[in-house]
Amino acid sequence: MRHVLPLLIERAQAARDRQVQVLRQAQQSAAQAHSTLDRLGAFRGECLSRSAAAQLGATDGASLAGYQRFVGRLDDAIGMQAQEATLRDAQAAEQQRRLLEQQRRVLAFESLARRDALQRSRREQRGERLAADEFAARATATGQDPLP
Repeated sequence: MRHVLPLLIERAQAARDRQVQVLRQAQQSAAQAHSTLDRLGAFRGECLSRSAAAQLGATDGASLAGYQRFVGRLDDAIGMQAQEATLRDAQAAEQQRRLLEQQRRVLAFESLARRDALQRSRREQRGERLAADEFAARATATGQDPLP
């Protein structure tokens, strides 16, 4: 198992690193969607403020109806962009969850490797103590001083 653990750790770290990149892309995509939504909202505000100034002047019914259709389509676009931003946020959250899973996996393999190393060290120490005890027992049995 100790020969397999380094490979498992390496692969889990590589998968985690790939997931970091996927998460970054998802976060950038969400940020872009929110930026577009903000720009559309600002544009709508500008259009409405210009409309108030235009209404003070003489405008005909056809122009007003056309303007209302334009604002209606702009509102539809804002609604669709808000949905897109929400979707991108959800995707980024999912990628974050996946990254946490990958990190847990890396930590689990590293924990196994540390436990395995600790067990090997304990076995080696126990073997050394047994060898020292056996050496001392033989030396005592033959009447020699175990320490020079």
